[in-house]
Amino acid sequence: MGDGYRGQTGGLLSGLALKESSAKIRDFLQELAGRGEVYVTGGAVRDILRGERVGDLDLTVVDLSPLEVAEEAARRLSWALVPLHEDFGVFRVAHGGFSLDISGLRPGAVDIEEDLRLRDFTFNALAVPLPEALEKTPSEWPLLDPCLGLRDLKSGLIRAISRRNLVDDPLRILRAYRFYALGFGEIEEETRRWLSAERERLLGVARERIAHELMLILKSKRAGETFSLMAEDEVFFVIFPELAEARGVPQPAFHHLDVLGHSLEALRRAEEVLEAPEKFFGTGEPFREVLKDPERVVAVKLAALFHDAGKARTFAPPGKRSDRITFYEHEKVGAEMFEAWATRLRWKRSLAKKVQTLIRHHMRPFFLLELYLEGRLTVRARRRLIRDCPDYPLLFLLALADALAARGPASEKDTPDKLVELFEDLHRFAREIVSRVERERLVTGHDLIEIFGLKPGPVFREILSALEEARMEGRVKDRAGALAWIREYLKGRLPKEGV
Repeated sequence: MGDGYRGQTGGLLSGLALKESSAKIRDFLQELAGRGEVYVTGGAVRDILRGERVGDLDLTVVDLSPLEVAEEAARRLSWALVPLHEDFGVFRVAHGGFSLDISGLRPGAVDIEEDLRLRDFTFNALAVPLPEALEKTPSEWPLLDPCLGLRDLKSGLIRAISRRNLVDDPLRILRAYRFYALGFGEIEEETRRWLSAERERLLGVARERIAHELMLILKSKRAGETFSLMAEDEVFFVIFPELAEARGVPQPAFHHLDVLGHSLEALRRAEEVLEAPEKFFGTGEPFREVLKDPERVVAVKLAALFHDAGKARTFAPPGKRSDRITFYEHEKVGAEMFEAWATRLRWKRSLAKKVQTLIRHHMRPFFLLELYLEGRLTVRARRRLIRDCPDYPLLFLLALADALAARGPASEKDTPDKLVELFEDLHRFAREIVSRVERERLVTGHDLIEIFGLKPGPVFREILSALEEARMEGRVKDRAGALAWIREYLKGRLPKEGV
């Protein structure tokens, strides 16, 4: 048996992840089981057989009205009724993270076995009559398995039922890789050929559906591995045309891979660092809070994938400007390329902004590292990084992944360790100095008006920001010192600015 198949010892109801209403659902299902030809189908059967608790249940009704069954379920359970595909008779009854999906036979099917043969993958083409599903344990279920899905489930094989089924709903191409990312097994070789051959059909799929599948892949622990497989099959470049430009773009001797290979490797390394930051940084404390937010985790992964996207458009071979390959301002161009991609797929704006910020600033840890090692890293430089990138722990997760993914002959093996040392310095500065200065303000905008007679405007931010830097550098200790500092500051500004 494949690693993903563990078997289930309880019955259908014991396999449901229900927080409430379990008695009402049991009563409803038991009554429904005696009224007509009803089957438990699809993912719920698959996951219960794998030993998983499921948060949704698919029912296929053959000789009953799906709408009437759904309306009755909603009424008896006091749950919300949501039409999913009303024209095809698919309805959802949901509450508190659990859903009951009720549908009739698929168009073109005259019985349950034909319905199962119209599905995507063999391990999703499983069904159990509802009465037996309720009465027997899964090991005793009389499975309807016309496509030998149980065999593939046990073997850890993702096999499409037919090429025609992929054509009928091209999103299934992406779903194959999603199942791979979630650890369902290897994609069967003929299925991979079909996925590749039909990849252009993804261009006709609704962008929101594409984005949803990509998000599921990115939330897994194998996004880097999965996208690499998609690139082998050429499917990746239909979804990420901007990154297709990175294929074959050479890099300086710091790197051992071309731009595309490095980007995919950086994503794989980012997943390693995200999984156990304490392994690389010695402690997970600075990352604990930010990584509780799934959006931030996905942002780091997308930034790792796109951080060097701009190199394809900024590539310059050795010449007059430099004796090596250069990519001037590739971080700015890469952020713009990501924005175009995210806009096209209608990604959530807050996520897109996080990713753009990380891409735009991804070189700064390396620039600061040079200054740090030379003993020239200033308070101003530290503070500006924190101001420009408040999620600086994420920036250093990205920088570390970037460094780990660069193993060319000119790379320095201790760069990752030096980045960690720089992060410790910066994090200490942010925690002990910046937070204290911002928490204990010595002068406010009201003081600038009342004491110095200034009019509110952009100059207020400039003065207060410069004062904060002076405090961080230790040149200002208390309120009296702050007021004296402002007087001196204004002496140099009054004639020029007229404030």
